[in-house]
Amino acid sequence: MTVLMPGEERGLDPFTASYSSVADSNRLSALYDVLVWTDPTTGGVRPKLAESLVSDQSARVWTLTLRPDLRFTDDSPLDAATVKANWEAHRNPEVRSLVGGPLRGVVLTEIAPLKLRIELASSNANFDHTVARNLSFIAPKRLVSTAEGRFELKHAPVGAGPFKLKSWEPGKEIRLERNPRYWQPKRPYLDEVVFRVNKEVRDANKSISAKRADLTLTTDPQNLAQARADGLVAEDSRLNGGLMVAFNLRKPPFQDPSARRAVVLALSSTEINNRFYGGRGNPARGIFEPTSPLANVNLSAPENRPEEARQLFAKLTNNGKKTFVFRYLVPDNAKMRDTAEYIRQTLETYPAVSVIIEVTDMASLVTRLAGSDFDATVCQLWADDVEPTIYQFLNGKAGLSNITGYANDVVDAALEDGRRFTDANQRRDAYTRLQNQVNRDLPYWVYAEAIIAAVHGPDLIGIQLFNDGLIHFDAIGRR
Repeated sequence: MTVLMPGEERGLDPFTASYSSVADSNRLSALYDVLVWTDPTTGGVRPKLAESLVSDQSARVWTLTLRPDLRFTDDSPLDAATVKANWEAHRNPEVRSLVGGPLRGVVLTEIAPLKLRIELASSNANFDHTVARNLSFIAPKRLVSTAEGRFELKHAPVGAGPFKLKSWEPGKEIRLERNPRYWQPKRPYLDEVVFRVNKEVRDANKSISAKRADLTLTTDPQNLAQARADGLVAEDSRLNGGLMVAFNLRKPPFQDPSARRAVVLALSSTEINNRFYGGRGNPARGIFEPTSPLANVNLSAPENRPEEARQLFAKLTNNGKKTFVFRYLVPDNAKMRDTAEYIRQTLETYPAVSVIIEVTDMASLVTRLAGSDFDATVCQLWADDVEPTIYQFLNGKAGLSNITGYANDVVDAALEDGRRFTDANQRRDAYTRLQNQVNRDLPYWVYAEAIIAAVHGPDLIGIQLFNDGLIHFDAIGRR
């Protein structure tokens, strides 16, 4: 099976990879498999390499139990000590993992060869979502425990997943072959999976129809509609988050809330949907998907108030006497470039406003976001639950995951309250406070609701999306 990916890989190890389904997570899913996963049909977390992940009544102490006899392709065991070593590497500041934040202050204790005790700094009834989203890819202990081992892992990944590395042309193609030691008998069903970089995502449907490829992932509702019109199969999932303009609050010009508000009020999500998605998408009204039990649909974010924007820009530019200028960072993708150009043209209709579009590859974009090297950027946030993605995106103490640098005590308190409950009504009450405050502060502006789809030909079977659009590669077969 050949899979077309919209961007090149940032890494194939759990520490440097970009944790997004359209970036590296699906590559990692094929190589490493997952401890646990989020079922989009129920919102619950289900085990895979793990037998269970459960908490005590306080939701502060969790226990991870692994399946017996799990082994990596190098024949080393996948046990509690191995998971502990991986998680300790994630929270090691020298490793600079983008997903290690939730492990700060966590006490990890191996209580049996296959059992890991996880004592959190505070109660979190939804910690299993954090494991599913950010901590489920596990590599051998000998490779994660030292800088030399992690360097080796970065260039020659070793996992316990359904496939193992056969060849790798960085930025072009990754070829994986069937893992004969895979823990599920008779799986995987395919002999080989090839991940091929295809930046011009609009061509992916044609390649699948012409049988030059078999599957692609898309977050573009127009591409999704066209795929179905072309007779292709599309498995889709609607998520929280979405496509957004994210501001860097750590430095000028967007330290100033008036600057953020001026940009947002000058733009229209409906106009972007009509221009670039053929009206097929859903203009966003915030970071929560409207049908989510956590959403308050009465709390739309402000936008499309051009006269109010004009007044704000007039103050920011001293009535046109000084230039308001910022850099807008986008990935090298046709739709993103076109949308960025529309944003530039719209904002530059206001006197003394100037936007510099900076285009970069996906791997470099992730690096620049982590280094706060941008003024504003397009951000693709795909979240099956607030935990951990939205929590890490908005929490003032989250570190590298909080790319905007946003910090607000009301929002932080709402995030803490929301993670203490599993009841949807109690969580929604907390997140309503969050939405109200974010609408005032505008650290970001979501313009398109999040949707992820696996598009493929009718001869592929067994494709099931989980988390933010990952695939169980062991289950895929052909008719």
